[in-house]
Amino acid sequence: MSDRPSGSSPLSLITLALDKFLVWVSIAVGAVLAINMIVAVFFRYVLSSPIFWADELSLYLFCWATFLGASLAVKRSDMAAVTFLLNRLPERGRILGSLVIQLSILFFAVVMGYYSTVWIMSPSVMNLLSPALSMKMWKLYLIVPISMLCMAIFTVEHMVHLLQAFFSGKKGGAAQ
Repeated sequence: MSDRPSGSSPLSLITLALDKFLVWVSIAVGAVLAINMIVAVFFRYVLSSPIFWADELSLYLFCWATFLGASLAVKRSDMAAVTFLLNRLPERGRILGSLVIQLSILFFAVVMGYYSTVWIMSPSVMNLLSPALSMKMWKLYLIVPISMLCMAIFTVEHMVHLLQAFFSGKKGGAAQ
């Protein structure tokens, strides 16, 4: 027996799989971040022998966790929002307002994804090494275009659902 709903679109199946993958990657990043910080504090204050690369690793892991979390927030419509005006509109107005919000998110994700990819592919970043980890910086910065791509995919799914709700006249189709 499958856990997917009957009649699911290919886009919904892709976003469901992507959501599950991002959750597991986020859990792994969070666990590594927590372990790294605990070990770093232990070495610094108990053994008086700090690990020179631990602070930098924590910084990059925190960035990865932030961008992964932002992607998941878009998928689940958990972003902060002021819905004072949107809630006062009739159902079709709410759907149209939500579509405008989703278009704005999509525009942001596409522009940020494009420029972050151009930036990462620039020779100044491609040849740059992180100071403590001695790792290529483009690998560390890759989370930005990846998360923007995920946001764009999730936003397109929301827009498809909103358009279906708008044209079918169903209630409850407004995603933010």
